[in-house]
Amino acid sequence: MKDTIKTVLVDDVETMRMVLKKLLSTFDKINVIGEASDFEQALQLIDDERPDLLFLDVDLNGITSIDLLGKINYKPMVIFITSHSDFAIKAFELNAIDYLLKPISLDRLTRAIEKVTNKWENNETWDEEDVNVKFTPEHIILLNFDSKLSFVNVSEINYIEAYGNYTKVYLKDGRLSVTYNSIKNWDTRLPDELFIQIHRSTIINLSNVSRIEKWANDTGRLYLNNVNKPFEISRSYFFQIKKKYKM
Repeated sequence: MKDTIKTVLVDDVETMRMVLKKLLSTFDKINVIGEASDFEQALQLIDDERPDLLFLDVDLNGITSIDLLGKINYKPMVIFITSHSDFAIKAFELNAIDYLLKPISLDRLTRAIEKVTNKWENNETWDEEDVNVKFTPEHIILLNFDSKLSFVNVSEINYIEAYGNYTKVYLKDGRLSVTYNSIKNWDTRLPDELFIQIHRSTIINLSNVSRIEKWANDTGRLYLNNVNKPFEISRSYFFQIKKKYKM
């Protein structure tokens, strides 16, 4: 076992990182090897260094650190940093080591580090639910709406559209969340019994489909309840839909 626990701090507030770094300097086992202020910087740092422990701010300028975890191909230990006390529900669901409420006290941090050290000395790995596991319709996820984080059930998603390196997630109640994610990753994780991809840039909730029209060149158009615009079904996906669902 290595002598120290390689640690990375991820928070978009510089003073928060400075305070946390100073507090962590009192723990012999903790070796802070880097810090990041945004999603991209954090992803690159984690990919390069593969730290053992992450301190993650929940909200990274409108992108959640849960999105960040979805991009990591291994399982470090994680301590969430948050201003939202109700985030404990999600932290426990993810089996994070701990979550710390801002402002962080030395006493509360000490208890969190004790948990980390115990796992480290017992040579345990972080037993977080696999970030690539399929969601269920009742699965709770954390999305950002106008810089405010909210818990939503997966079944509340109406449709998802690609948006560059991001995706636009539209809920049935009309709310919109922009996440750093890909259509491919959403398709991998969303439950097959409820969601289907109809175009390389679009995933829809089957429970809200009002009708499908056959269009030219073996393509189609799909309509969702309470959504004015039609959705294009590309030829290859239309073929898959008919093959899977046609009686």
